[in-house]
Amino acid sequence: MRRLTCRRWAALALALVCGLGMLCAAAVAAVDPFFHYHAPDPEGEVWFDQRAQGAGLLRTQEYETVFMGSSLAANYRAFWFDVFYDTTTVKVTFPNGSFAEFGQALDYAYSCQDVRRVIFGLDPNLLARDPAEAPSQLPEYLYDHNPFNDIAYLLNKDALMRSAYTVMKKDAGEVQNIQDAFVWDGNVFFSRELALGSYERPETVSPMAPADALLENCRANLSVVQGWLEAHSDTEFIFYISPYSILFWDKMQRTGQTEAMLALLEETARTLLAYDNVQLQFFMNDYDTITDLDNYADHLHVAGRVTYAMAQSMPTGEHCLHLESYREVLDDLRQFVVNYDYERIWAQGA
Repeated sequence: MRRLTCRRWAALALALVCGLGMLCAAAVAAVDPFFHYHAPDPEGEVWFDQRAQGAGLLRTQEYETVFMGSSLAANYRAFWFDVFYDTTTVKVTFPNGSFAEFGQALDYAYSCQDVRRVIFGLDPNLLARDPAEAPSQLPEYLYDHNPFNDIAYLLNKDALMRSAYTVMKKDAGEVQNIQDAFVWDGNVFFSRELALGSYERPETVSPMAPADALLENCRANLSVVQGWLEAHSDTEFIFYISPYSILFWDKMQRTGQTEAMLALLEETARTLLAYDNVQLQFFMNDYDTITDLDNYADHLHVAGRVTYAMAQSMPTGEHCLHLESYREVLDDLRQFVVNYDYERIWAQGA
């Protein structure tokens, strides 16, 4: 009798677990917070996870251009490139993203659409990072077409909580259209005071780091990018390097890494410009922009008005580096940052 009772309790417990699992799966599938089964409403969605929802954007949108990058790429709107390049664009950004993550997302994009152009924000700080220290946070079960992996999405506590969050936000009318997904420049002020206030000026060190100090990491990261170029030789790749502010170069000077960073930029240009399907657009020598700290929220992140101007200029090619002249451009940047009077940034009335 006791054994029969235990079996009944076990059966009831199993039925309860299965029932709760089915309810969880049904709720996640109905709300679909990561857009795995349906496209987002272009007029109003709840955006909260760039890595998870990026998979949904790649899966459900129609596009021939992929715009990708780190948080420095967040303040771009996809439709700008639709207009400037006469194309259809999807934007996917991963804050502090690794090249392995970008590569995985790019592979998924190619499996979903006929990708003809990739516009990629090439962040020198990420190029300088040891690949072993780079994050690997993409939910892999979302970046494939294996239906059996959907179980990891449907029976997922985080997805269930995000479903409830999405329903509450939509009920409250707190949504954004797809063009404003993960754009944050409307929530942050850009000013000299803010840029300086968020910048911790390092102590000066000596001697300077050797010029090749960052090249091992740079080459390892570039090798991933080279894999994209060689695997997709028919795709046009447009890499752009954002205009880090003059505070970044103050940091490089004081930490003894100026020559190492310039060598990284030279290695990047030399490597990428050897490919016929590459453009490398260089905004780090936009001296008017980088010295006007009212354009920045910190020493790196630039305002949307600047990103718009950059996007608008990209099709003209006016900021493109060329194999025969990129060293001259970098030599000019070297002269500027080495000889700049950094102390006047903090001077009274500057």
